[in-house]
Amino acid sequence: MTSTLEQSVNPTSEPQGSKSEHWIPYECNPEVFNSWAQQAGLLTSRHQFVDIYGIDDDLLNVIPKPTKAVVLLFPEHPGIKAKQTEHEEKVNAEGQHPVDHTLLFIKQKDEKACGTIALIHAIANSDVTYLPDSPLQKFISACKDKTPDDRGELLASTDVFSRVHPNTPGQTPHPTSDEGGTYTDFHFTCYVAAPDGNIRKAAAEKQHTVTIGDQHGVGGSDVVATLPSGPPELGSSNTLKAISVPHSGQLIASGMPPAEGLLEGMRLIELDGRRPFPIDHGPCTDVLDDTINVVKKYYLSQVESVYFSLMAFGAAPPINSPFH
Repeated sequence: MTSTLEQSVNPTSEPQGSKSEHWIPYECNPEVFNSWAQQAGLLTSRHQFVDIYGIDDDLLNVIPKPTKAVVLLFPEHPGIKAKQTEHEEKVNAEGQHPVDHTLLFIKQKDEKACGTIALIHAIANSDVTYLPDSPLQKFISACKDKTPDDRGELLASTDVFSRVHPNTPGQTPHPTSDEGGTYTDFHFTCYVAAPDGNIRKAAAEKQHTVTIGDQHGVGGSDVVATLPSGPPELGSSNTLKAISVPHSGQLIASGMPPAEGLLEGMRLIELDGRRPFPIDHGPCTDVLDDTINVVKKYYLSQVESVYFSLMAFGAAPPINSPFH
């Protein structure tokens, strides 16, 4: 039996086009991403996407802190694909560090949906605030207890975001291929910090309390809470806040506080709906810095191209910042 919540995100009885008509390919543009996110229910007065103008330290230092996620747009290239395949084959053969089971991972079912999936991956796996009864709240809640494939099918079939896509400003006209179709030889992937899967599992089994909180020195104070065993539930306040424990809170395993501004007990996870599973890239102390290192290793090293683009998702920049 379909729940009321699932009915609210499944297609209505109104005529629907093909799956591909659901989506438009997005450019890596903060104005586009922020407009989409705001219409979908994110409180963009608190959290926004911003451009990463370059990977030099002086350009990275202007990014508002803390960074909760990074979105990468990269060109399709045989070298990149070969590197990804090599990594996936190694994981299949040797395994990888356990990934936090509460991460929201969506498999991509439509070739044009990678931008939307990157958006949702960034927002849903960060402790950010979005409105109750919004498209984001409905979809993320309906994804609970579903497999990544089922979430992908739900996203491909739902009309909950149908009024968000056509009204997004800032999108420039798409280049076209020789065949007259939209040129989409680019793809989005997303990087987030997630609690160490081993620590999460041990905490869930023992049901003990651990210290969690925002990054030290960046805002927020530590609290003590029991780790939940599943995704965050809906709150009863006027806004919905994804709790910080499952995704962006830090698990203090050593008994010593981390250095100022750094995470502890976290892993850097790449979420790409075309890949078979979330990719663990090792310990994460700073989402932005650690992501840049991974991008250099797996992407920039494989092809020289001006078509790489990066955006950071995190605290909304102040009015007097370079982003306004």
